[in-house]
Amino acid sequence: MIHEYDACLKCTVCEMHCPVLRVAPEFPGPKNGGPGLARLRAAGEVVELDHLDLCLGCRTCDTVCPSGIRPAELVNAPKVARVSRRGLPLREWVLTHTYLFGPLAVRMPGLVNGVLANGPIRWTMEKVLHIDRHKPMPKYANHSFREWFRRRRSPWQDRPAPNGRVVYFHGCSVQYMEPHIGRHVVEVLEHNGFEVVLPSQKCCGLPLIANGDLKSAAGNGRYNVQHLREWAAQGVPIVVSSTSCSLTLKHDYPGLLGLDGAGAVAEQVYDLFEFLMACHEQGLLRTDFRPIRERLPYHQPCHQRAQAIGLPAVELLNLIPGVEAWNLDAGCCGSAGTYGFKEEKYGVSMRVGQAMADALRATGASRAVSDCETCRWQIEYQAGMQAVHPVSVLWEAYGLGDRKGT
Repeated sequence: MIHEYDACLKCTVCEMHCPVLRVAPEFPGPKNGGPGLARLRAAGEVVELDHLDLCLGCRTCDTVCPSGIRPAELVNAPKVARVSRRGLPLREWVLTHTYLFGPLAVRMPGLVNGVLANGPIRWTMEKVLHIDRHKPMPKYANHSFREWFRRRRSPWQDRPAPNGRVVYFHGCSVQYMEPHIGRHVVEVLEHNGFEVVLPSQKCCGLPLIANGDLKSAAGNGRYNVQHLREWAAQGVPIVVSSTSCSLTLKHDYPGLLGLDGAGAVAEQVYDLFEFLMACHEQGLLRTDFRPIRERLPYHQPCHQRAQAIGLPAVELLNLIPGVEAWNLDAGCCGSAGTYGFKEEKYGVSMRVGQAMADALRATGASRAVSDCETCRWQIEYQAGMQAVHPVSVLWEAYGLGDRKGT
């Protein structure tokens, strides 16, 4: 870390691009709160900066830093130290362990969703846990994605898939809240000649990382690496439909967490549309699309931008006859995973996301597309318009929803 923070040029590029500083000047910023604070602590100074926890964890500062350092990790370091001493506070534990509640919630989604939408209960949650009552909680589905995957019949069940196998890391939101997206991923990949493999997996750990619990995140990461490394060793691509999960597997496992074997796994990890674009460039992607007459503004998630893979979703959506897709380029949505649910950060979250919401409404489009689940939830809440994963548009264009028995 000494070499990293010493590389800071104090150029303030990170601060010019920080979405929080634009709306909350009390935030110390990625330069002062990151390498600046690290220098002081290394010199033996006992320094605490107020409002450092206002960091979104969007990693924009990492993306734009001309020296290639990671201010976001340095900003998060005091929180990590605090959690290592005291453990996760109750609210943070609840918000980062939804994967433990998921198996029960999908058995009784009507009850769970009703409770989480109940006004008096949300008021109580705000008073007791400081989870803001205004931000809608994500809704649980009436089945898990893996249940659907076990029930369905693969077209390549009795014969080899022409393009081989692909491992799918689906993440928590697909598993318990958006299984239809997992279905669309699987059916689009199968339509393009791939057999989809679903190894055992846990939460990628990013919510834990963002809330300072690196020890628990590393435990999840070791489990995932253990179940992915055999496929990586065989050169089987690992595709991920959540940009936050793909960033975690690619960068945090081998870098921040330093997990054994994570580097070999990371080499085979692809964001879903990164993989589909590679297929298109190799002539493997089918383009038998039905026309869709629609203008589709695309919101680029911060964690997708941090992967430096361009805008593959926009490029592929524009292959569909009649589709006009473009990158909205209106900044961070402000949701940032668990961040926007916290009472003291809800207002900052909404102010950060206002430019995006205004830009989306100004398009006059009926729906938006984004690869990140919390971005889609924020779009629907703040902009008041439907938000879908880009793979769902491909699935529609392929006509896969018309197949009997689906």
